[in-house]
Formats: sequence, structure tokens, C-alpha cells
Amino acid sequence: MAKPPPDADPEKFIIGRGVYSNLQTATPVFANGVFRLGPTPMPVWTIVIYNIVFAAFCFGFYWILEYHTHGDAVPWAVYGAPIGVGLFTCTVFTVVVCVSFANANRLGPWLIYDTKAGRVELRRERETFERNEIVYIQYITIKHLDYGRVVSNWRPSELNLITCRGGVRKRWPLLRSIFNVNAFDRMLEPLIEHTDLPVVRVKDEWLGWNVTERPYGRTAGN
Repeated sequence: MAKPPPDADPEKFIIGRGVYSNLQTATPVFANGVFRLGPTPMPVWTIVIYNIVFAAFCFGFYWILEYHTHGDAVPWAVYGAPIGVGLFTCTVFTVVVCVSFANANRLGPWLIYDTKAGRVELRRERETFERNEIVYIQYITIKHLDYGRVVSNWRPSELNLITCRGGVRKRWPLLRSIFNVNAFDRMLEPLIEHTDLPVVRVKDEWLGWNVTERPYGRTAGN
């Protein structure tokens, strides 16, 4: 794939820092005039259900080796492989999920917007902005502009806050996702419904570097 054009605007491409995953560690909440992108509680039942699915899959693997290999499978393969794979998968999945959600809850909300005071707080960045310093929230799904000199068609998504203070424009990363479809739609529905913060959707082509940038949500019709 060809390199991006030399005059490409870096703001229209993902920041590309941090960990991208499919874990929904954030949840939107609006109460008493305050909108928050806050941490999701530990999904205990989700962990249990997924581990049951993993265990069932490994049991099916054992059942095939035990009853459909006509005695050709050695005992370590019949018992050791399913148990080993099952324990490894369940352990890694549980640890990754628990650590991710625990860290999210320890660090607190990504964004707090007090609609009455007209103030946005990025508690993780220890920054506060007045409403007139907020340009928009950027919902972007796009390739890396040039990440480590390696260009690929991988298109993750980011939710970023664009600010302009004293004539200096800056992007603040909020959320990241490996999904390129509907990555943050659920997060943005209450924000669009209850606040006046504009949201801009930025996307590119699957192949190529043409970028589209347009209002998202209620502002799309304005």
C-alpha cells in the first residue's frame, strides 16, 4: 500500500498511543446536569460466562480425543492438552479483564462535563476546560498515518477531545477500540442527547488515504 500523502493533516489520523482492545471499560452516565464517561464496574458474570464457554469448548476437545480417535491419542494429549489449554485460556482471560477494569476504576472517569457550569474536566489528565475552549469530540476510525515506518490497513477507533486554548489546538485521547464499526456509538448517544458538545466523525477508505470528516449525531442535520 502506498505511503500517505506528505501534506496529510496529523489531526485527521489516530493518535496511536496506548492499548487497543474490545473491552468496554467505559460507560456513559448523565445525572443532575453532569455527563460522565466513567469506568464500568467489574463484569463478574461476563467473566464467569466466558470461562464456562471456554471450559465447554475444551471439554468438547477432550470428548473428541477420547471417543473419536479410536485409541490412537496418547493419554497426555487426551487429558493434558484440553486441561492445559482450558486453564491457560481461562486464567489469561480472567487476569486481562480484571486488570483492565481494575485500572479503569482506579484512574476514574475519562471525561466529566458539567452542563450547568459549562466546564469539562479531564480528571486523568488533570486538566479543566471552559465550554468555549472545546472544539469538538472526535470519533475517529482510521489507519495510522505512519506508525513506526510501517503502514497497514488496520483501522482502529479512538474517541478524542479537541481543545483550543490561547490559540493552541490539542487532542486529548479518551477511549480506544480495535473495532472499526460502532466502536463508541453507545457512549455517544446520551452525550448527544443531554449535552451541547459537538461530535465529528472521521473515517478513511479501506484502501487509500482519502479522509471524510463530518458532523455526527444530531449535528449531522444542521
